[in-house]
Amino acid sequence: MNTKYIIPQNEKHFFCAYDSYGTSTFTSRTFTGIYAEINLPAETACHVYKKYLTDIFRKQKRLSGIKYIDENLTITSATSWTPSRLLYLEEVNLFLELNNKISPLKLSFKYDYLSIIGALKDKTVIGIETDLLLYQDDELDSMLKLGGKLLEDIRSAQVAAYKSPA
Repeated sequence: MNTKYIIPQNEKHFFCAYDSYGTSTFTSRTFTGIYAEINLPAETACHVYKKYLTDIFRKQKRLSGIKYIDENLTITSATSWTPSRLLYLEEVNLFLELNNKISPLKLSFKYDYLSIIGALKDKTVIGIETDLLLYQDDELDSMLKLGGKLLEDIRSAQVAAYKSPA
């Protein structure tokens, strides 16, 4: 398999552009995203997408119980956990704004999600990614600025939502 990737880091998150080509069926993979560690249990796992009519074909859909989230986003998870304590109006709107610039887009919470980034190995990761290889300046700027803000807002919400009582 022929694989190429780049993983620069800033003080808050990692950017990853990954492209692989394999001669066997279903062995190629392409994606671009930004990722960071988030302090959530290892069993936390879900993906968040903009809601589309075709979501009827998605498996393991979950409702957050928050009307605005459920009207605009589709959450899939093998567990009952959803990011309802981490997504507020601003974060949902930021995700939708970014999705209007880069589509398709996925927000993921998963343990050991991107093992090619050594610093995130054996940690719960939050990531926002597309299955496209981004190279246009405006797309890269949107991913880094809007996506970076979204990750930081969610990480801040996580600290507040899961803060242990004093």
